[in-house]
Amino acid sequence: MYTLVLALHVLCAFSLVVLVLLQQGKGADAGAVMGAGGANTVFGVGGASSLMVRLTTGVAIAFMLTSVGLVKIALIEGGQVGPKADALAGSVMGSVGKSEPATDKGAAQVAGAASGAPQAPAPVDGGNVPK
Repeated sequence: MYTLVLALHVLCAFSLVVLVLLQQGKGADAGAVMGAGGANTVFGVGGASSLMVRLTTGVAIAFMLTSVGLVKIALIEGGQVGPKADALAGSVMGSVGKSEPATDKGAAQVAGAASGAPQAPAPVDGGNVPK
């Protein structure tokens, strides 16, 4: 299911880019006043532009719906659905607000730094002092 929605999403994204690039700007109608307006006669007066706008709107709506669908499917397949789902789990911000108990070593370093006494460099490799 996820692969199908993802393929549809990529197709919508590509189609949306192409449709936007094919549209004329708002100032393109100024050439029709000078006699160059014969290019759009196949679709009628303003028919091609309204067709492109409708297609672009439809593809944009489909793109947004597939975006929401991909998020829903990812949450369901990832097992994160329910009231206990943690939005910050696994992210850098996951530990914000969770206090960790201070160790005595950290308190001693802070006290030593506050007293102005010179501090020895921190040991490297988990407590082994290089020789």
